[in-house]
Amino acid sequence: MRTRLRVLGATAVTAVVAVAVPVLTSTDAHAARFTGGDLVVYRVGDGSASLNNSAAPVFLDEYTAAGSKLQAIALPTASAEGNLPLTATGQSRSEGLIDRSADGRFVAVTGYDAAVGTTGANGKSLTTTAPTSVPRVVGLVDDNGVIDTTTRLNDSGSAAIIRSATTDDGDRLWATGGNGGIVTTTRGASGASTAAGTASSNFSALTIQGGQLFSSGILADRLAKVGSGTPTSGTLTDLSGLPDNLLTYGYAFADLTGASYDGTGLDTLYIADGSSRAGTLDKYRWNGTEWASAGYVDVPGAFGVVADVQSNTVSLAITTPTQLITITDSNGSSTGFTHSTPAVLATAPAKTEFRGVALAPTSVPGPSVYVRSPLVGASVVLGGTVSVTAYVDSPAGVDTVEAKLDDGSFVAATQSGHLWTAQVPTSGLSSGAGTVTVRATDSAGTPATTTVTRAVTVTGSAVPKGNLAAGTYPWTAKQVKVTGAWSTYKTSHSPTNKGRSSTKKKSTATVKVYGGGLAITFDRSKKAGKVKVTVDGKSTTFDLFQKAGKPLKESWSFKGALKSHTVVVTVTGKKRSASKGTAVFLAALKVKP
Repeated sequence: MRTRLRVLGATAVTAVVAVAVPVLTSTDAHAARFTGGDLVVYRVGDGSASLNNSAAPVFLDEYTAAGSKLQAIALPTASAEGNLPLTATGQSRSEGLIDRSADGRFVAVTGYDAAVGTTGANGKSLTTTAPTSVPRVVGLVDDNGVIDTTTRLNDSGSAAIIRSATTDDGDRLWATGGNGGIVTTTRGASGASTAAGTASSNFSALTIQGGQLFSSGILADRLAKVGSGTPTSGTLTDLSGLPDNLLTYGYAFADLTGASYDGTGLDTLYIADGSSRAGTLDKYRWNGTEWASAGYVDVPGAFGVVADVQSNTVSLAITTPTQLITITDSNGSSTGFTHSTPAVLATAPAKTEFRGVALAPTSVPGPSVYVRSPLVGASVVLGGTVSVTAYVDSPAGVDTVEAKLDDGSFVAATQSGHLWTAQVPTSGLSSGAGTVTVRATDSAGTPATTTVTRAVTVTGSAVPKGNLAAGTYPWTAKQVKVTGAWSTYKTSHSPTNKGRSSTKKKSTATVKVYGGGLAITFDRSKKAGKVKVTVDGKSTTFDLFQKAGKPLKESWSFKGALKSHTVVVTVTGKKRSASKGTAVFLAALKVKP
């Protein structure tokens, strides 16, 4: 259910509003959960110095519908735990348009991988730098206020003036701006591919509305449908009926009538227009053939726009560099614009500026989980393990994190700061499309669980049942079959600190392995004898006697395609004359990929 933006208590747009809330800066404290229906504003600057060409810190300010400022979430200004800095150019007012994801769980933001105070050559703006030298960054912020800024755009096709990004599910991303096309990538990746536009394109805001990707811009690209749906490539189709000289920044669609633009269900459009009267908020209606003007209201400096619909009433929030403004269209389906008087909800603190605006992200309460590896679509090879890492955080604290691949069993992850890593086995699975699943539980009194998935590609052949896949194992593993008399002993050379030993002649330990090679670790002793190892029918004998020293490690390599190999270890009952016994000590078995 959508939550209406309430504008009660706002002051007239012409009034001077005192700043009652101090500027908040970055802290180590957890952000509070966003509240559904609140507004999120992209703010540049911390108020300590006037904005200029250099990189400035970025904050996401949360405002209630009554204009109360609840919190300011600081985007990173330095690299930490895989997150990149995300700063903005202080005087580039076309930057900072933001969008809530199509599934409502994230706000997408953009900026530069640059420390605060960084400039281009000779003190010029960061917009004069190339993405190949100063990467552009796409960030996501979820309902817990937890941030991911791992996505780096460092290819020549990315926009020089990075302005906006959007996502449908938190994994697929689109980004754009000035002097570059619309690019698409996946979260955590470096580089992107061009979905539309060219190096000379001049785009502003990307959004996904009605299941369709849209982009705003200047003149020829004033507002366009990008391909069909949410494409990785497609042509730009300008919305018919809009003025030729339109300069579109933020915009918002609504579904209010039975009309439908190109199957999206969208029929009403609000645009922040910078081409006339110092800035206006324009309304258009789809009449089945084109978008027809339904009026406008003066909003000097109009930039970001977000709309919330309840029945036939449309509540709109608009940002200018200095103010957050609200307007209500009480009869949204009308061919006219029945707007209220613009009212100021909040004012940017001194030496800071507002940029874009979005509705607050929302989802079911639980830990924040951002899968870091494997990347989207990465190749996972059968016959070993895959390292699954996730950034996990929760205002209530994180209790457990575990991961699995396809229908395998969950494996517990170990923690290092906010990063949790699990070594997930791939044995017994099939090649083809695969799914990594990460599940995290917080430490609240009533624990909440978050489960996220990531698509990968599983390659190679399935490991036969009963075989050991790539990895290191103790000889006490259940796949090892023994005959004769064996006992366990302590050894630091086993992954479980337990090995198997025997002195009885003709005792055997048999195991099947599936991989590209094999290594066996034997412990040596002055009581050790000789051991016979038979691999696929070919036998070799080793002498394990040694008064003291390192263990014996013997290796075999298998040529050709991966297949099953049979390994038999046999106690010979023989020894050299110096040895005091015939014992065989099996410490570890390593199967190579």
